[in-house]
Amino acid sequence: MLNRNRETHKQTTMIMNHLQPTAAAGIFLAAVVLLSNSHVNVNAAYPSSLIWSDCGQDKCATLEFCKDGTNYGYRNPGDITPCGSKPGPLIRMAPGNTYKLTLHNSADDSTLNTNIHTHGLHITGSGDGDDITRFVTGGDCLDYTWDIPWDHPGGTNWYHPHYHTLTDDQIAGGAFGMIIIDDDYSQLNSWAHPPNELLLLVSDIESSVLGNGNRNEVFQVEVGSWYRLRVSTVEPSARTAALSFNGGSCTVYKVASDGIWHNSALTTYSGSSFDMTGASRADYAISCAAVGSTTIKWGRGDAATIEAGKFDSNTGSIERDLGNAPPKPASLTGLNTANPDGTFVISMSDNATINGQSWDEEVPLGAIRYDGIYEWTIIGTGAHPYHQYLYPMLIVEPGGCGLHEEGEFYDTISAPDSCRVRFYSIHI
Repeated sequence: MLNRNRETHKQTTMIMNHLQPTAAAGIFLAAVVLLSNSHVNVNAAYPSSLIWSDCGQDKCATLEFCKDGTNYGYRNPGDITPCGSKPGPLIRMAPGNTYKLTLHNSADDSTLNTNIHTHGLHITGSGDGDDITRFVTGGDCLDYTWDIPWDHPGGTNWYHPHYHTLTDDQIAGGAFGMIIIDDDYSQLNSWAHPPNELLLLVSDIESSVLGNGNRNEVFQVEVGSWYRLRVSTVEPSARTAALSFNGGSCTVYKVASDGIWHNSALTTYSGSSFDMTGASRADYAISCAAVGSTTIKWGRGDAATIEAGKFDSNTGSIERDLGNAPPKPASLTGLNTANPDGTFVISMSDNATINGQSWDEEVPLGAIRYDGIYEWTIIGTGAHPYHQYLYPMLIVEPGGCGLHEEGEFYDTISAPDSCRVRFYSIHI
């Protein structure tokens, strides 16, 4: 069953299937995080990390949702950081594990509802998975179980509340954070390993651009070394803006989009400016050839500064070959040459309808079968992107569409004209 969701002033689209547990897809803000590089640990600048503990064969943790006036946020229990002043904790997970998350709504208001929705996790959208129709009231808790498949792609993702009618306010108030699914690092050259990560969550709220909750985050990198810059961009209207690298002597390659490594060679997409929606993620390979500063902007605001120098920090990789991306699971291979089992048109409007329908979770737009390959044409995403979760979309539009390259995967689409995509309706 195909369904689609709508948020006031925002549009959300989702896919459900009728033979397997339903999955709802939500579209929304983008979050961008750039971590300043510590002399010992380059990703130490990200404000906090969720603390997982062993609970039998699984991993367990509690995440607090907070409210203070018009500020909202996520934080670890007992954290006294002002609510919404920093991005929520980094949630880091590895394929092949089951994670049990308790969301505690600490708001004093028993009528304040919230939940948590992920962008980029290929998990069930029903039950205690990623079902946006579930919610928790102020003072109560809600349990989630995230089964991360053993072949889940490693990548950069993000999370935010998705309780309809309150999504905008809670994201704009500061409730969002970054998610990382670890790669099999034995299949990657060392520049892409965790010790050489730069984490940047860029938010643009009411024309105030922040990096990791700071005004112009600062990273120190070793001249001549390669790093993996993970970026998530968050903006309540999910508008598209350029993530640009200004000044300095840095070489930049975009190597992954929306949590999935590119199919093209890692040095294919080079440049100093890359468009991203307010709900996109991207990974970049970056190396600076000489001492100097490079400013990272998103739109017109400064998100971070990369200071290249000789810090003797033992970070970065001096490898001259970036190597190759890791192999993809079967559900992300062969789509470019497959014969689709069906086609469909998604037509979005500026008044938050899809194919002329307002959102009603009881009225699906259509039906698809599980384990099928589908080709959709998506129209009308210029004003607001289309987001689909659970099933990543391969761009098959000749020459690509908008900021999306033909032959690469995305879960958030923004294009001035139509965009043809293909996906496999099976859980990864």
